[in-house]
Amino acid sequence: MTAPFANPPQVPPAPQPAAWPGATLTCRCCGSVPAIKGTLHGHQGFLLLMRTLTQRGPFCRSCGIALCRDLSAKTLWQGWWGPISMIITPLLLIGNLVTRVRLGRLGEPVPGAPGTPATPGKPVFRRAAVLGLGIPVAIAFAVGWSISTDPSYADVGACVSASGLSTDPFVNVVDCGDQSAAYVVVGKIEDTTDDARCERFSGAVAAYTQRDGSQELVLCLGANR
Repeated sequence: MTAPFANPPQVPPAPQPAAWPGATLTCRCCGSVPAIKGTLHGHQGFLLLMRTLTQRGPFCRSCGIALCRDLSAKTLWQGWWGPISMIITPLLLIGNLVTRVRLGRLGEPVPGAPGTPATPGKPVFRRAAVLGLGIPVAIAFAVGWSISTDPSYADVGACVSASGLSTDPFVNVVDCGDQSAAYVVVGKIEDTTDDARCERFSGAVAAYTQRDGSQELVLCLGANR
């Protein structure tokens, strides 16, 4: 009678290599580890037209930083050319910056990935696109200057210059010491264009009326001595 086969000796399992933190995620671009989930954005705006490009991870350090720099650089000079884009672009750039900080905390990609990690390239502040930061500054300056010289924002005591035809003068708010400051505002009346109402203001020698849609305004002007 044949004896039954004896049970084979139990061999302890071979030790497994320690898992790399985040090894469950691999870079969507090159397959490297470590990688993290993250979202990067680019934005283009022109008047009322706009387009937002969204790239979702996981990304390794190299691919994520390369993509972040590329999208942010393009957004810096393409993302300001519309009223709504002026609001969207700063928010997306801040979001990219947050993701960039997280990517910077990752270690370098582990060799042996299916693909080659991207080369990050130059930092954004070393690219010509960083000059795009001057666009919103220039726009803000232009808007501020326009408001500061607009007669509709003039208060009593402000000085103005006047040029052109008396029936349709070009009026600007200027410094009272300026040679062109011919008049000083002695009264301001809103919701009307009746310049006869300036008679109640002492020293009024002229009037400037303005109508912009439903908004009406009269500036009563005295001589700037």
